[in-house]
Amino acid sequence: MARHIGIRRKKTHGSQPGILNYIMTRRPLSQCNHAGCTALVQGHGYCPVHQRQSEQDRRQAFDKLEDMVSPEQRRFYQSQAWTQASRLHRSREPLCRRCKAIGKIIAAQCVHHNPCYTTLHAQGLSALDDRYLESLCNRCHLAELRAMHRG
Repeated sequence: MARHIGIRRKKTHGSQPGILNYIMTRRPLSQCNHAGCTALVQGHGYCPVHQRQSEQDRRQAFDKLEDMVSPEQRRFYQSQAWTQASRLHRSREPLCRRCKAIGKIIAAQCVHHNPCYTTLHAQGLSALDDRYLESLCNRCHLAELRAMHRG
């Protein structure tokens, strides 16, 4: 999916009849999303310093949650069957389901079991069944995993 780069095109009539020219106009700058930072950025988001920090924080959170995965779950998620099922599901549902429900159009980056893998396994249900899968972006997936581990 294309990302916004903070530039809009504006149509103007050229000097010759029937010719349209495009003038590139910039969006107004906005403040970095990091609390207390006053840096200005194009569009919405973080300044370069806090963008890296945000990505590192997200990666550390995923690593912490990944340490809680059992060896059995690790084998399942690294299997060829899961890789194929995950890719097939994302081809059918390419957008994050949770973001789409609130009107955002965000590409899905992972596939999540709902209910969780351990519940499906305990009930003897197939963890590869499409009925128990949902496409999520990393932000929604991390929020779901945190909520699950909180209780």
